[in-house]
Amino acid sequence: MRVVILAANFTKSAGRMFEQYWDDVKWIAASSCRRIRSAVAFSVAFKVLNFIVLAPIAAAVLRYCLAKWGRASVGNFELFSFFTSPVGVVALLGVGALLLASLYLELTGLLRLLSDGGLHWWEAFKGSTRLLPRLIALGLVQLAMYVALAVPFLIGIGLVYLRFWSGKDLNGLIILKPPEFWWGVGFAGTLALAYGAVAVMLFLRQLYAVPAVALEPGTKVREALRSSARRSRGSLWRMASTLAAWAVLQGLLTTVVVGLLHWVLQFILSRGSSSLAVAVPAIGTVLAVQWLAVTALSILANVTFVATVLSLYRRVAPPNVFGEGAPAVQPARRLSLGWRAAGILLGCAALAGVFSLLTLRGLELKEDLEITAHRAGAAKAPENSLAALKQAIADRANWAEIDVQLTSDQKLVVMHDIDLARVGGGNRRVDQATLAEIQALDIGTPVGPKFAGERIPTFEDVLAAAAGKIRLNVELKPHDSSDAPELTRRVIEEIRRAEMVPECRICSQSYESLQLAKQLEPTMDVGYIGATTIGDVTGLDVQFLMVKSNLATRQLVDHARLRGIEIHAWTVNDPALVAPLLDAGVANLITDDPAGMRSRLEEVRALSVPERLILRTGHAIAR
Repeated sequence: MRVVILAANFTKSAGRMFEQYWDDVKWIAASSCRRIRSAVAFSVAFKVLNFIVLAPIAAAVLRYCLAKWGRASVGNFELFSFFTSPVGVVALLGVGALLLASLYLELTGLLRLLSDGGLHWWEAFKGSTRLLPRLIALGLVQLAMYVALAVPFLIGIGLVYLRFWSGKDLNGLIILKPPEFWWGVGFAGTLALAYGAVAVMLFLRQLYAVPAVALEPGTKVREALRSSARRSRGSLWRMASTLAAWAVLQGLLTTVVVGLLHWVLQFILSRGSSSLAVAVPAIGTVLAVQWLAVTALSILANVTFVATVLSLYRRVAPPNVFGEGAPAVQPARRLSLGWRAAGILLGCAALAGVFSLLTLRGLELKEDLEITAHRAGAAKAPENSLAALKQAIADRANWAEIDVQLTSDQKLVVMHDIDLARVGGGNRRVDQATLAEIQALDIGTPVGPKFAGERIPTFEDVLAAAAGKIRLNVELKPHDSSDAPELTRRVIEEIRRAEMVPECRICSQSYESLQLAKQLEPTMDVGYIGATTIGDVTGLDVQFLMVKSNLATRQLVDHARLRGIEIHAWTVNDPALVAPLLDAGVANLITDDPAGMRSRLEEVRALSVPERLILRTGHAIAR
């Protein structure tokens, strides 16, 4: 009997919950459909405001903070230093608050539209902009909370790094994955997940803060946050499940629509005519349709999200918050359906024309591209070895990239990792071992029997093997700031002694080492290596930039070219990337497989002019 009663109570509770969810779904659909026209008009007006005013302000604040920090560019190893500096914290809070305020400004207008059926979209737009100072304050307070909340977790992750990974080569850890790698990942990942869970809880507790500011006249920021925490008490699970359902449905819709349009684009690209008069306008039209679809999906996502939040907020909101006025736009002010359809069609045609012209304008037939063997060519031989260098020469690589660092007895040795773990020498750092100890290691046998006995070469050995056969891109690998000057001087001296200054260039992730190298040998090109950058990386005083292939965009290439800087992309091992990077204007591909990349490059160069132009057009659209 007790089981029957429990089952009946559970069924009744589940039924009430289903009724509430179904009621929310109907409310969300009805409010979204009723105001969709006004919401679209408001969203378009807001996007114009954001593009013209808010986004440039945020970018200007970030540029100002970078200038105050004293650098025109911030690389991947300097991001942490920047954002933990006082000016970096100011940049994080300032730019973050502006971006949040921009989001809140759009949400505020939509909240006002959906909650009051008699409000015109222009009144919602004006009313929301009046709240901008309060929204900026709200964004700043919330961002400060999230940053303060992250501090103990970041300290914990830092302690994990010091305990398990300090002094070890991260590249070697990722490849070898020893126990300490997994211990570090486990502890750091647990801390990151814990922070994520706490941050989600904070987000839910503050979910009603923006509606309070937008719909409850005179509500201050602190009062809005307190009331949101109070109103959300006891309903966090319901809020989380409702928002999760919205996210899943929106994600599915976006995936289906964008996937379908992408398939259409790929179909046109694969079946494209050799005549650009037919192919390019067709591709441009598809791109215009894609842009319109993505914009429509974005607006729909914002409207339905606001409706979802309102469906939750209406159960805890004060009386008389939701208006019930007449329709927002009077019939006399509406355009006829025919005029609207004509306007949409003309807009689509204009967009298609613009995209087609922009695509054609950027086309070039210049096919200059050099190939660099990464770590002397790591795909077919032990990396950074003389065997790899010989293979790179046989594979017709233009350059060989090698890594140079100092041993404990101040010898120049060619190897990548700062410790010996990956080459079978234990966890000792390179600067804690002598050259004899390092060269006692057999780096060839693990790769294959034919390389048995292959040793880690000295820089002098590599220079002698490369002379007159292949040019060298020498990466300086200082262990810390104390040995950077000595490493730089010794490398320059060895290059001069071998009389190979015209055949070598220097690269590094240490900008100070590059500056010193340029002072010691002004005729030699130097290049900075960056995996992640913010700011204007082309502001560095270098002749080339080595960036991850996904960062090697046409925009970066063109901006760098204006300052006389080449863009080199790494590490490119997929032949399918050769043509897109060539079309982006990249000057050099850095690869473990020079022969494979050379083969694909020759295939691209063998295409007819119409075929090549169509391929390049497709790449421009794909980017």
